[in-house]
Amino acid sequence: MENIFRAVGYAILLAINIIGYWFLHSHFHFIVLVIMVLAPVFSALTALHLRSKITAQVSSDCLKGEYGVQNQESFFTIKLNNPTWWTSLDVKLLVEMGNEFFGTSGSLTFSVPVYSKKGYELKVPLVADLPGRLTLTVKRVKIKDLMGFFFLKKNMDSKGELIVLPELIKQEISDKTYFESGMLESEESSKKGNDFSDVQEIREYIPGDKLMSIHWKLSAKRDILMVKDRVSMSDKQLVVVPELCNASHYELNTILVTTYSLIHTLVKDKLNVRLMYWSKNRFEYEDVRIDYVEALDAAFAKMFYEECYKNMDEASSHMALVHPEMKSYLHVSASGGSAMVIVRENG
Repeated sequence: MENIFRAVGYAILLAINIIGYWFLHSHFHFIVLVIMVLAPVFSALTALHLRSKITAQVSSDCLKGEYGVQNQESFFTIKLNNPTWWTSLDVKLLVEMGNEFFGTSGSLTFSVPVYSKKGYELKVPLVADLPGRLTLTVKRVKIKDLMGFFFLKKNMDSKGELIVLPELIKQEISDKTYFESGMLESEESSKKGNDFSDVQEIREYIPGDKLMSIHWKLSAKRDILMVKDRVSMSDKQLVVVPELCNASHYELNTILVTTYSLIHTLVKDKLNVRLMYWSKNRFEYEDVRIDYVEALDAAFAKMFYEECYKNMDEASSHMALVHPEMKSYLHVSASGGSAMVIVRENG
């Protein structure tokens, strides 16, 4: 509406100048008339040229390998590049922001100037109340001509991305018996004198048992073949399985925060952990060994590219079929808005 009033006002002034020149035949009115006719043409041509050359780049303030943190301020930077000599005092940016992991999105509009041979750099602050993979996309720019009569639109798809990790909450583990009961396979096999197994029980020989499992000394004493039933200590390794269920944003957030904080605490206590989560896209488990905090951050960054599901027991429901060798694991789910960490027996 503002542009229409401006154009109408300019047309009235042009008409007045034409009438003045018609009656007075003044050189001054003629010069003003020529300028008033050519000025809109020049304004339109410069705007067209600027539209054809302007580009946008979006980036986050985090360096490669670094991440944002939930409920802490981060920044996206939108850089408009203008290689021409022309300028515009009003360029509107139509921006879409969203959390790809949670499936949320919204739109914003910014109005900025664009300078000749320079462009403009805009910093967009944000505080993410949910962790995940945040994106900011410049979908369109609208360039106002110098005289302010009209806007020229240009579609874009300049996209920036920022991984936001869950906030860290204090986790206290009063009983570490379960966590310290075993070792990872790679750790156990490297221990000197470790045969990668532990005797669970002694029983009588059953046809089909391996000869290497026979306890020869005990068999000689009892005059009957006895077998050493062994179980791998790696079966007792610490496995954390979170549910990536997005039936409720709040519950998924509590699952992510609890899982991240729990593993962070365990890693700080020098415990080796495996993070396993169900991939809906590949229909298999993603299995990541985590020995240090940086590996935890990288694992969550990768997890945020997965697609969430709606069933709260999706990850646990496949465990017995896909990993029957696993004895137990820590299952992180949510109910009634609160996270639950349960030691589940597999099977």
